[in-house]
Amino acid sequence: MDHQVLITDAGLRTPRAAAAAGILFSLLLGLALILITVSAPSDPAAAGAWLTDPARRRAVVIALNLVPFAGIAFLWFIGVVRDRTQVVPRWIGLLGFAVAVVLLVSWV
Repeated sequence: MDHQVLITDAGLRTPRAAAAAGILFSLLLGLALILITVSAPSDPAAAGAWLTDPARRRAVVIALNLVPFAGIAFLWFIGVVRDRTQVVPRWIGLLGFAVAVVLLVSWV
């Protein structure tokens, strides 16, 4: 009987962990994209000027350092969601990941 209680408790924490990872991913990636958008100029001709400003350069470095942590949170979120929905074929999860990576790379 004690074994069943432990399994039930572990199952209840998994969706919360997925929700936390999803929220963390969206916050980290949103912050990184906002920092890059604010720091980089909209005019490509002024590409060198924004790198000489220490405040803008620091914002870009912080943004680029946040992206791997956002990726880890995204993978954790996708892993938990996939664990919860075992009827979804494997290729759908891989396709969703590929689309997310392509959108991220094309946006930046």
